[in-house]
Amino acid sequence: EERDAAPARGVRASIEFGEEAPSAEEFAALGERDDSEAQYLRALRRVADGDYETGLEGLLALMKADRSYGDDAARKTLLRVFDALGADHPLTVSYRRKLFTMLY
Repeated sequence: EERDAAPARGVRASIEFGEEAPSAEEFAALGERDDSEAQYLRALRRVADGDYETGLEGLLALMKADRSYGDDAARKTLLRVFDALGADHPLTVSYRRKLFTMLY
């Protein structure tokens, strides 16, 4: 029961984001690249570092620019971040609204 509580979900998600995000060296190697993969990896690194707002902004920007990237990876990752933060977190509330507006 505690395993599915919001704090535990958040910790698990942080670990997962940390494993998926590029290392510091890989992040630096992205340099000035501006393709969809680079945008996604930058956003993922920001989320893994706890800079959720910058990461969420990057994911929304990627959705606007290239919705099909990675089989809709930006939207799916947004939803995972919302789950990690919890439904009542101010960033979740704000960015869900932005996501809804973008989709509809």
